[in-house]
Amino acid sequence: MFFIVTAFHAEAKPIIEYFGLKKVMKPCRFQVFVGESVALVESGLGIVASAAATSFLLTEFEAGAKDAVLNIGICGAKDSSFKKGDIILCHKIINHDTKRTFYPDIIVEHKMKEAVLETFSFPVNKEEYPCSIEGDVVDMEGAGFFETASFFLPPHKIHCLKVVYDHLDSEKVEPALVSELIRGKLPLIEQLMSSISSMNARVSEDLIEKESELLGIVSQNLKLSFTMTQQLKHLVRYYLARHRKLPEALRDFANVKVSSKNEGKVYFERIKEILRR
Repeated sequence: MFFIVTAFHAEAKPIIEYFGLKKVMKPCRFQVFVGESVALVESGLGIVASAAATSFLLTEFEAGAKDAVLNIGICGAKDSSFKKGDIILCHKIINHDTKRTFYPDIIVEHKMKEAVLETFSFPVNKEEYPCSIEGDVVDMEGAGFFETASFFLPPHKIHCLKVVYDHLDSEKVEPALVSELIRGKLPLIEQLMSSISSMNARVSEDLIEKESELLGIVSQNLKLSFTMTQQLKHLVRYYLARHRKLPEALRDFANVKVSSKNEGKVYFERIKEILRR
């Protein structure tokens, strides 16, 4: 099942039409639409609203290990390197208020641009906040969505997809144009969803279990943190989906023992390069 969180109906409408979703007709704080393999919720504006809607959706439909969740909506780009209508897969998400950062684990093939998303709790005009924008693109929901979704699903099953609407110049948001921009990118979004589904289908849990002892040894010897260990598992899962067996080079790291976490990070970067081939 794919779960989708949008802020507004203008963002949701083309998705509802594309996947043939039907409105859930029961009392609910949120507008929910469901199809055969997709469920969508409209959260409303802001970090808290997005977090609440994400929690509701994933709880209501009992999200499991083979499910994935996407936040789809418009954003503002800080500079002209991103054009109006570009779709962006966010590889880092910053909560502007708390300064917490989140890292979606992008381990599937896609044809989108990647960038850093910064989530604000207020509308941003770059002329008014020229020094405080760290991200490449800006929105008002992504960080709340991702932090909440991470309580339910691993980071390779949580993605923020943003379509550039303006360049933080306070351009008036036209709902019809929002829908048009999202609609134009749905084939790319569907391709990403297909890649995620294919990864699930190809990876046998028996293969993961078979290699769990090796992963445990590597993690312990390299003094990997819990987060890094989870990233290692996700990368291994994706590698097995493509190659059906692990590279011999990975097994060499089982014989490496580090004396510090910083040294372990260096080796971990090498492992990531190997597993992403």
